[in-house]
Amino acid sequence: MLNGAGVNIEFCFKLGKTATVTHEMLVKMYGVEVVSKKCVFEWFKRFRDGKEDVEDEQRSGRPPTSTTPDNIERVRRMLPDDRRLSLRMIAELKISLDSVRNIVHEYLQKRKICARFVPHMLSEEQKQRWMETSGDFIDECDRNPQFLETIITGDESWFYQ
Repeated sequence: MLNGAGVNIEFCFKLGKTATVTHEMLVKMYGVEVVSKKCVFEWFKRFRDGKEDVEDEQRSGRPPTSTTPDNIERVRRMLPDDRRLSLRMIAELKISLDSVRNIVHEYLQKRKICARFVPHMLSEEQKQRWMETSGDFIDECDRNPQFLETIITGDESWFYQ
């Protein structure tokens, strides 16, 4: 919210409002958790000193390098070999655990079900096969009313369609 508050503070500064009045307006609009009075005064000082840009400043430091196309491909190649891999085991590729989680979930669109990584979305072929299997299951229930009693264990999965 600070950037949004920063824009509001800059707006009030340019209108000639005081820092105290600006803080009161922000609290009235967004609640007591918005920003402290001290923070509003610091923003006003920045604007008075000619620093009128509320955007984040550039920071030095190394850019994130773990989520590279090469690492994504390395993780992609690992999963089919052993689908029971944990994220920690994949992180042994010298990739941080957070980066591995990001690659598996965001880039490869997989999540862990029954100790195996599977796609978030079913392909058309998988949807068709699932529908056929479900139909067979329903047909068997219609033919044999005791069929459900023969199931020992079951698992449920939610699929996006």
